[in-house]
Amino acid sequence: MKKLLVVALSVALLLSTTACGTNSELEELKQENEQLKAQLEESSESTEKPTEKPTEKPTEKPKEKPKEKVEEQKTSDTQANSNTSYELTAGNYEVPADIPAGKYDIVAVSGHGVFTINNTDGYADLSEFLGVDNDEYAIKEYKNAKILEGNTIEISSTLKAKLVPKD
Repeated sequence: MKKLLVVALSVALLLSTTACGTNSELEELKQENEQLKAQLEESSESTEKPTEKPTEKPTEKPKEKPKEKVEEQKTSDTQANSNTSYELTAGNYEVPADIPAGKYDIVAVSGHGVFTINNTDGYADLSEFLGVDNDEYAIKEYKNAKILEGNTIEISSTLKAKLVPKD
C-alpha cells in the first residue's frame, strides 16, 4: 500500500512540475529580450564616438574629495610633514589629492575599524585594526606609517582616525 502511495505521489509531482513551465511565456520573454538588445545596439551605435589616440600625457581625473572626510586646519598649500593633522572617517582617500605624502602617526579617535594603506599595485602595505573600544584585537595607535605618493587609504566601519605628521 505504501509503495502504491509513493508511486502515485511521484507521478503527481512529476506532472505538476512539467505543467509549470509554459513555452509561450518563455518565448515572449526571449522576444522581449531580443527587442531590448536591438534597441541597446541602435542607441550605442548612434552615440558612439570615434576612438582617439592617447596623448603622451593622459587626462587627469577630477580630484573629488569624499564627503565623509573631515579635515582640521587644512590649507590649500599643505605640504608633506607639515604640522597639519587630519581626521578621517570611513571612506577612501588618495595620496596626494586628499592627504599629502609623508610619515604619520595614526591615532584612533573614536569607534573601530580597519585602517589600510594600499600601494599603487593595489596591495596593502599596512592593514591594522584600530579602535578605542576595549577590544583585545584593536590597537589605539600606529606609529611612523609611511604614506607615499600614489597610495590609497581605506577606512572601514565606525573608525575615526587622526593622522599626525612626523618630522
